[in-house]
Amino acid sequence: MNTPWWQTFYDENLADMLLEQASMVEIARAADFLIQTLVLRGGESVLDQCCGSGRLTWEMARRGYTMRGMDLIQGYIQRAQQREPAGANAPLFEVADAFVFKADPLCDAVFNWWTSFGYADDDDTNTLMLRRAWESLRPGGRYALDFMNVPGLYRHFLPDVVTRCGEVTLVRESTLDLSANVIRKQWTYFLPDGRRVVHQSAVRLYDPAALRRMFEDAGFADVIFFGDVDASPLTLSSPRCIIIARRPL
Repeated sequence: MNTPWWQTFYDENLADMLLEQASMVEIARAADFLIQTLVLRGGESVLDQCCGSGRLTWEMARRGYTMRGMDLIQGYIQRAQQREPAGANAPLFEVADAFVFKADPLCDAVFNWWTSFGYADDDDTNTLMLRRAWESLRPGGRYALDFMNVPGLYRHFLPDVVTRCGEVTLVRESTLDLSANVIRKQWTYFLPDGRRVVHQSAVRLYDPAALRRMFEDAGFADVIFFGDVDASPLTLSSPRCIIIARRPL
């Protein structure tokens, strides 16, 4: 059996180039949005599903929430644990698979940020991640999923994107497989020592109607959409597709 692409894709190059480059303003805006749309009160427990290197998890902890972060990549969890000195309200971080992990005890809210969804090549497997979030929530708790705005992606498709950070250059070459509703990318890192590191990714492209069906199949209710962290409505021009849903009482 082939190893799923996401198990080897997330390395230190990606962490340095993308995860660590989000500005503190961007992190703070995401936290503001989550607090508002998840209707959080001080001290409530929140799970960061696929937390990466933990920057948003720590920001939420600094604001007084009891945070738990999980991610499949051990190196990212180590970064998250070492990001700040341990304290009374430090998040709990652990290595776990989001297709399997269920929080115990249950959380008041869960969020999954920066497109950590749609990686499997079939809908049933991808829906498992939504179900694990539902099972991690107390009744009445809310879930936020940050995903691509797929209609907007089709409209403004960019086949090639080049990103530079210090002496490292990342070239992302994208193709759309319309018959399978998948965006495939080749990620090539050009490193200062002359080496090239190449990874492949493939993410299922779910439009808002498909996402609503998947959320409802997972047990969620009151599914609503936003186009960005300013709580603007979802349109063709929106940079993101953010879904907020509730586990019924």
